[in-house]
Amino acid sequence: MIKTTTLGTIATGALIVALAQPVYAQQAQSGAAEGIQDIVVTARRTEESLQTTPIAVTALTPEALTTAKVENVVDLQRTAPGLVIGRGSAGGDGIVFVAIRGQGNLQPILANDPAVATYVDGIYIPRPSTGMTDIQDIQRLEVLRGPQGTLFGRNTTGGAINIITNDPTDQLSGTFKAEYGNYDNLGAQANINVPLAEGLAIRLSGAINDREGYGDNPINNRDFSDNHSKFVRGKLKYDGNGWDLTLSGDWNRQTNHGQQIALWDFDRNSATINALGFAPGLTAGLLSRDNWWRNTAMGTSVPASIGALPPEIQSLYGVQPFNTLEVYGFSGTLNVDLGGLNLKSITGYRHSMNYGLSDTDGTAVPLLSTYAGSGSYYISQELQLSGNLTDSLSFIAGAYAGKESGYEFSRSQIFGGLIRDSNADVTNKTFGLFAQAYYELTPTLRAVGGFRYTWDTRNSVLHNAQVFGRPYDAVDLTTPTDINCTVDPTDPVTATTCNQAQNAKFNYPAWNAGLDWQASDNLFLYVATRGAAKAGGWNLRAGGLPAFAPEKVKDVEAGLKVDLFDRRLRFNTAVFHTWKDDNQAIVNSFVDGIGVTQYIQNNGKVRIWGWENELTLVPWEGMTLNVNGSLQDGKYAKGSFSETQVVAGSGCTNPAGVADGCVVDLSGLPLLQLPKKQLNISATQKVPLGAGTLAVTGAWSYVGSQHFDAVRAADQQPDDIKAGYETENRLGRVPGYGIFNGRIAFQLDDPNVEIAIYGRNITNKKYLLRRFPDLYRTLGIAAAYVGQPATYGVETTFKF
Repeated sequence: MIKTTTLGTIATGALIVALAQPVYAQQAQSGAAEGIQDIVVTARRTEESLQTTPIAVTALTPEALTTAKVENVVDLQRTAPGLVIGRGSAGGDGIVFVAIRGQGNLQPILANDPAVATYVDGIYIPRPSTGMTDIQDIQRLEVLRGPQGTLFGRNTTGGAINIITNDPTDQLSGTFKAEYGNYDNLGAQANINVPLAEGLAIRLSGAINDREGYGDNPINNRDFSDNHSKFVRGKLKYDGNGWDLTLSGDWNRQTNHGQQIALWDFDRNSATINALGFAPGLTAGLLSRDNWWRNTAMGTSVPASIGALPPEIQSLYGVQPFNTLEVYGFSGTLNVDLGGLNLKSITGYRHSMNYGLSDTDGTAVPLLSTYAGSGSYYISQELQLSGNLTDSLSFIAGAYAGKESGYEFSRSQIFGGLIRDSNADVTNKTFGLFAQAYYELTPTLRAVGGFRYTWDTRNSVLHNAQVFGRPYDAVDLTTPTDINCTVDPTDPVTATTCNQAQNAKFNYPAWNAGLDWQASDNLFLYVATRGAAKAGGWNLRAGGLPAFAPEKVKDVEAGLKVDLFDRRLRFNTAVFHTWKDDNQAIVNSFVDGIGVTQYIQNNGKVRIWGWENELTLVPWEGMTLNVNGSLQDGKYAKGSFSETQVVAGSGCTNPAGVADGCVVDLSGLPLLQLPKKQLNISATQKVPLGAGTLAVTGAWSYVGSQHFDAVRAADQQPDDIKAGYETENRLGRVPGYGIFNGRIAFQLDDPNVEIAIYGRNITNKKYLLRRFPDLYRTLGIAAAYVGQPATYGVETTFKF
């Protein structure tokens, strides 16, 4: 465990080393142009140098994105400390689970938001499915670490991903890239910038990719984890006299034959599995080193009892795994110079749709298959006013409003029976006011203070049925309601109506205060404390439960940024301590009318601390070395996190009055998506060679073990139940892993053509992205989501 005192000692040592260097740095300025170049970022919603921004932020230029072969948000895990990205879900692979500094969300559904916000050109992206879309024609990508609630709003308790795409310019230019690799990976990208008139220009970009699957199914001779995607973006910009307007639109669609899921383990003592004769088939489908990229998933089976269902419902049976993702949006950004002040208007519309079929056991056994998906549209409007009030005082202030409407569904087939239906309509509204000011106390010492207040409305209507396709009012004595409708209805149930309305309102603050000091031309230090919140919401798949309130986070962060040795060495470091209250935790408990179920509630106080470093070194001509990493740890405050488990005959008592309900202290469990160690190392050597330049890059990325599920049994539970809890808890941990990537490129001077070969996971490392043991104690299975095998290819890029 990393102690706060240890972090302080390390930071102090780094500070002493840094303070000892400026004299040398000032002795030689003639070669500065050959050193590390400055990067302009918008981490505080205005342009400023990376090295004088008092925030822990990683900024990736187009060259850095190309060299690291970052193609979507998933690839960012290899580029920034404290950032982990999970893949794989029982609801399909259209969702990305982004966590920064241990702040994440493994259930970011329509009524439960992510903890790390994604912004594209200033537009908030509400659903994490957009994280899987292509990253093309990017000017800069920023990973902001730590709470960003004042300027970026809610759902930034962990931080934010800030993506800035290229604007149209007054120069005719273009790029074309073609790629071919193993698994018949064929891709093409293009963009063109065309000036249309004085001050008016347009920029168009697009990409297409078609790749066979990494995995294969020997039963149906079908590959999976393939990719078929199309992307297009257009931007039109007009620069007027004292104002400018940018209009943008984009569209992305991706499809595949299912994700890379496999059966990791199953309960060989399960009475249900043995009674149905599933054990041999599950044993045959277990993941092993010899069949790491193979499964036998067959999707939904066809029971004889579907004959009474409508034809459109019958068509859902006998379907093999698949996924479909489509997102698109439009935006308009207006800047107006008011003479000393600047007014900015950002208007956005985002549409997100993803759905698919996942065979959660990963085998030919008809144990569990799930149709899941969601769709929503989001309209947002932000107004900003910024500028200088005096020579020493500047500010930014504004208002934000957003409305999201959509639906979500999860339809599961268990043990080959009839498909159950869980679906809901959701409407989310938010409004916020914010202001932040900067005051120069001295020419080198600056103070910052900011505040934001947010008002949310979260409404949902559930429509859950025991059998999908039957009338809601059909008799079904297996449900708590004795009819096919399984929710607590707001209105009388009819054959076509089954509604449970859930409405809630929340309001909460965010804030920021800090000091920064330009100690010398090359040394910048800062200290800050911030507060932010993740929005409250509803449990959509278990009706009758109360809403969960916003999750609140505050932190303290200190950092330094230094350029040394004629800007041939750049070292940025930050230490932090985070306090989280009203933790939105997944617990198990008994609910009247539902029984024992799993749901989200506010439960637990969390403490997280860590140390992050980023080093860039140019030791000799043509060589660039990048190293970044993090050490972090955390825990629940003792006695703050608990759940209620019903143990028949135990006589346990609890504050809620649940009969035989035993309260279990969970505060000793590990935090989820919090690897204690991360390290990313890359080196690029450029060598002039004839009429061009040869660049060779090697990169190694390591992420430590992390938990995706953590449970504990009550002391009163029988031994066999305790064993199930212990097994699930063990299976919830994913071992750490490291992968090695490489790229060799030759850049011609004239024409502007680059030819490159690349390899990802060159050593063909067999690793797991995530384990999913959440169903081990109920259905007796634990799934695993497998990382990609070795891939390699060649790409050619032409620019003019």
